[in-house]
Amino acid sequence: MPEEPSRLLVTGATGLAGSHTVRALLDAGHRVRAFVRSPDKARRVFEGQRGPLELAQGDIGDVASVRDALAGCDGVVHCAAIVAIDSANTPDALLETNVSGVRNVIGAAIEQGIERIVHVSSLATLFRGDGTLISESTEPRESKHAYGRSKAIAEKYVRELQAEGHPVKIVYPGAIIGPDDPGLTESMNAVRVFVRDFIPLTSGGMQFVDARDLAVAHVRMVEDEPGPGRYLAAGTFLRWPEIANVIEASAGQRPRTLRIPGVVLRIAGRLFDLIRRVRPIELPLTAESAAYITKWDPVPNSKAFEAMGVTFRDVSESMEDAIRWLRDARYF
Repeated sequence: MPEEPSRLLVTGATGLAGSHTVRALLDAGHRVRAFVRSPDKARRVFEGQRGPLELAQGDIGDVASVRDALAGCDGVVHCAAIVAIDSANTPDALLETNVSGVRNVIGAAIEQGIERIVHVSSLATLFRGDGTLISESTEPRESKHAYGRSKAIAEKYVRELQAEGHPVKIVYPGAIIGPDDPGLTESMNAVRVFVRDFIPLTSGGMQFVDARDLAVAHVRMVEDEPGPGRYLAAGTFLRWPEIANVIEASAGQRPRTLRIPGVVLRIAGRLFDLIRRVRPIELPLTAESAAYITKWDPVPNSKAFEAMGVTFRDVSESMEDAIRWLRDARYF
């Protein structure tokens, strides 16, 4: 860790990963500047939070506001991204925001000579679905879908910067869950569906990482010696029958399960994408997510995290805390 506390910018600071990252950085003694679109929302999210926290209003799509927010910072953790396609976020908007956001934030940080840069990517960027063992050196995969495509394009840009020697660290989290979600993220909405509606018993599975553990990983990465690096924060892989068992133990009730072949879910995902063009659908199933959940193979966590003192808690604890929070927040 630097001798003096760093001032660190966190984008996406009112999201699940970003808000926990802000808290973890403050707990570690750093000064934090939260880059947010809505200061009012940020004040609600961080009400009562102790530590040197300041707010910078702006948008990752506006490079001028990004540069202003980075001024005087020693590092940045770029968590902001659009995941869901809905009435407010079309596929084109998602692609534009995610790609331009990475170019604006990471590019501006390098222009300003910032040496502690963490880019939060996604395991989905490396997804294969063919049994290939994923590692830190796995190349990003081309995708036909907006989210996967946006992450792959951004990934190539950041890797080019790494190849040039720029000090950008990339982290690849699995499905992020945990308590205190300022909004209902895709992964947390999936947990809600599992408890309230049903769990598909199909091929593949899901990889869960706790937002609190991911936040600690971000702290350790930004405190590490500057330089390029890649880290898998995959969390724990569970096949669908195992997910049903963990949900039952965590929620105190047996969830409804439906046996659905993977090919049927993938067809349903494509159909739901078509319907979403004319009306919203609450079920978090898209063609892209259906491919992930029916073809996912286990991914290990990077061994480098052990040396950094980063541990990943038991998924049962994460699920129990996530479900308790969903209940307290009256999501079901």
